[in-house]
Amino acid sequence: MKKNEEIKIIMKGNRKITRKELFEKKELFHKQLAKIPFEQKIRMLVRLQEIADSIKKNQRAWRIFS
Repeated sequence: MKKNEEIKIIMKGNRKITRKELFEKKELFHKQLAKIPFEQKIRMLVRLQEIADSIKKNQRAWRIFS
């Protein structure tokens, strides 16, 4: 194991993980996102835009028409 991989990182809730664990979890997260259908990703994007719009007005959220 390389020295950099042994470095501990403090996460939310004072949870500690190594750099190696962090990048493994990041890779898994991206693989899971890649499996989501494109249409669902767009709906997620629109929802995030709506949340941002409710926090800061004058932002434009996309509208989906069926």
